[in-house]
Amino acid sequence: MQISAIEFKLGSKIETLAQACEHNPDWQADRLFAKTGIMQRHLATPEESPLSLAVDACERVLDDAGRNDVDGLIYVTQSPESTIPTTACLLHERLGLAENCLAFDLNQGCSGFVYGLSMASGLIRTEQITRCLLVCAEGYSKYISPQDRTCRPIFSDGASAVIIEAGGSGDIGPFVFATDGTGAPNLTLKKNNGVAGVGDQILHMNGPKVLEFTMEAVPAYVSRLIDKAELVIGDIDMFVFHQASKVVLDRVRRKLDINEAKMFRNYRDMGNTVSATIPVAMKQAQSAGILAPDMTVLIMGFGVGYSLAGCIVRT
Repeated sequence: MQISAIEFKLGSKIETLAQACEHNPDWQADRLFAKTGIMQRHLATPEESPLSLAVDACERVLDDAGRNDVDGLIYVTQSPESTIPTTACLLHERLGLAENCLAFDLNQGCSGFVYGLSMASGLIRTEQITRCLLVCAEGYSKYISPQDRTCRPIFSDGASAVIIEAGGSGDIGPFVFATDGTGAPNLTLKKNNGVAGVGDQILHMNGPKVLEFTMEAVPAYVSRLIDKAELVIGDIDMFVFHQASKVVLDRVRRKLDINEAKMFRNYRDMGNTVSATIPVAMKQAQSAGILAPDMTVLIMGFGVGYSLAGCIVRT
C-alpha cells in the first residue's frame, strides 16, 4: 500500500503579517513573527470555499490517477459546505466519480489527515476498496475576528487531495491515537456576540493550554509510535508534524532532540491549514527533492479536541 499522489490548492488571497498589523496598530510584527514563524497566510476569496478548493486540488491529483478507479472518498473538514447531505457526496458529484465509490465526511481538525489515512488504509487492507481519495479542506478564516491576535496571524484556508492505493513498494502504519476531551473549551467555536467581520460563530483558542497539551502528548506518543513500529528514533528519515507554528515545532524538536535537518517546515509562507498541513508539507518536500522513495517518515497531527494521531509512512 502506498501514497501515490498528493496535490493541494490554497486560498487565492494572500495576507501578509505586515498587512494584518496595519489593521491592528497595537500588534508588533517582529514579536508575532518570532512566535509564529508565519510571514503570510492564504485566505479564501468570497468566490471560494473549502469545497471549491477541494475540487481544484482533486482535479489536479486525478490528472495523474484513474478517476474511474477511485472507489473511496473521505472528506476531512471542520468547516463543511453541508451536513445533510455530507460534503463528501457533493464533492463526489462535482468530480464525477463512479457510483460504486463510498463517500463520507470525517469531522476532525489538526489530526484529521492521519485519522483519514488510518480509515483509508484500513479499508484497503480489508479489501473493501482499492484506491482512496483522501481530501482535507478547511476554511477557518471565516470564523476568525480581524482583531484576534491569537488566531488571525496563524490560520490559512486550503485543501489537499491524496491518493492511497493497494500495491506499490511503500507502506502505511502503524498508528497511534490520543484524545483528551477536557481540552475542548480551549479550541472551539463560540457564538458570536457582536464581533464585526465574522459570522454567527467565532473561533476561540487558548494558545498556552493547547501548547501545554502538545508538549505533554507529542513527545510521549512519538516514542510510543517508534516503539510500536519496532524502530529507534535514528531510523526516521523525516519528521512531518502538523505545521502549527514555529514555537510549537521548536519545542517539540528540542524535547525529542531531533536533528533539524530531519524536520520539515513550511509554515512561513503557508500558514496553518489545519488538517491539510501534513499533506501540503509532504507535497512540498517531494517537489523539493527532500522526500524521496525508500524513506521512513513519521507524521503526526495534534490540536483541537484535544486530539492526536500519528503514523509511520514508508515511501
